[in-house]
Amino acid sequence: MFNDVGTVLIVVHSSVSVVFGRLLVHELVMIHVSRRLPEMLDRDDIIKKEKEFMVPAYARKEIVVHKGKGTLLWDLDGTEYIDCLSGISVVNAGHSPDRLVKAGSEQLSMLLHCSGLYHNVPQTLLAEKLAGLTPSNLKKSFFCNSGAEAVEGAVKIAKKYCLTQGRSGAAVIALEGSFHGRLALSLTLTGQAKYKQGFGTFANAPGVVHAPMPYCYRCPLAYPDCGIECARRVEDIVKYHTTGDVAAMIVEPILGEGGIVVPPDEYHATVQKICKDHDILYIADEVQTGVGRTGKMFAIELFGISPDIMTMAKGLGAGMPIGGYITTDEIAGSLVSGDHFSTFGGNPVCCRVAAENLDYLQEEGLVKNSAHIGDKMMKQLLELQESLEVIGEVRGKGLMIGIELVKDNGTKEPAEKATQSVANNMVKSGALVGTGGVKKNVLRIQPPLCMTEEQSERVLNLLEAALKGI
Repeated sequence: MFNDVGTVLIVVHSSVSVVFGRLLVHELVMIHVSRRLPEMLDRDDIIKKEKEFMVPAYARKEIVVHKGKGTLLWDLDGTEYIDCLSGISVVNAGHSPDRLVKAGSEQLSMLLHCSGLYHNVPQTLLAEKLAGLTPSNLKKSFFCNSGAEAVEGAVKIAKKYCLTQGRSGAAVIALEGSFHGRLALSLTLTGQAKYKQGFGTFANAPGVVHAPMPYCYRCPLAYPDCGIECARRVEDIVKYHTTGDVAAMIVEPILGEGGIVVPPDEYHATVQKICKDHDILYIADEVQTGVGRTGKMFAIELFGISPDIMTMAKGLGAGMPIGGYITTDEIAGSLVSGDHFSTFGGNPVCCRVAAENLDYLQEEGLVKNSAHIGDKMMKQLLELQESLEVIGEVRGKGLMIGIELVKDNGTKEPAEKATQSVANNMVKSGALVGTGGVKKNVLRIQPPLCMTEEQSERVLNLLEAALKGI
């Protein structure tokens, strides 16, 4: 009911039950909610309030996302969009699947939080499930709240493992063009200056060096005659840019923010062998590529290797904030109580939804659908590339597709403004796509894995019109 000060009283939970002969009356929880419900809010008013009360950390589009279902999103004003970015590769299962909402709601009513001082059921069952889905040598998980935390935790345990082997593990190798997060260490690992500008020495952790990215489209050498020179260069990085005491090398199986850069098939195996020769742990950063995005549960499967540590986040929680890493028994054994901790890590609600999400993706065939729809879209985009000079290269795996736009196919001069123009025109047509790449000239197509053939056709038609429009 409405009261005289303009609030709504909502009864969240009220029940009477008998347990072992005792009458238990559960407390009535009354929440005061603004009488002006979201349906009554004005889009422009929300944008104005955000500018007034929030730190301007994001360059947001003039859309107030109000609700979502499957591959679709709706603005407060009722405008419908096909979401082709999945909350930046997060809602792989689609927006608010009923099954996951139910699982989260059930867990909310049972246990909302449990600190790391105690055991909890969803966390343990999620860890067990991941051990059965990841490459065979990976078994033990640590859960946190984001991809950046997962990356920092993975590097931390790699360094501690080195200590147990009698080494300091002073250095860590990452790739140019990579992205690993925006915290101090993860941003240092990130091989793109544009994310670090203006922050002084914040992203300047000692011991981090960068190797060349496997970006064949912009490499002066021709694949495969190059002999995978970018991979071979890792040997030189170890010899000439470090003391030789390297704890780990961290690599995205497919570089996401770098422009959906897919390395040659033999790249990861070649680099991992170099790492093994120098006792360097190989960390696969699957924060963006994992959980079905590339047509495999984890992208590293496409390259036939087993990393020593693997990070994950984004698609794992289907929208719930959860991240983590998984590693081997031996490496996990290097940590002792107190070495690492996360107050909210392993949250029971997030873990319950994540575990249900992993089952849902497999049982509904969404990982296979990612491969199927992705292959169809790639085929049509490659055909489109033949007729449009503005498309320099189309690349990707599953529903992780990048379209690099150039002013001239000969010089490969990046078409940054055209890329933004196409993305903006897509919004006007009712489809949300991403942009990125080291040259800021790559269109990113990363929709929920439940995308239908009909929806993919519509997106491609809108994209073709937008590309021809420039």
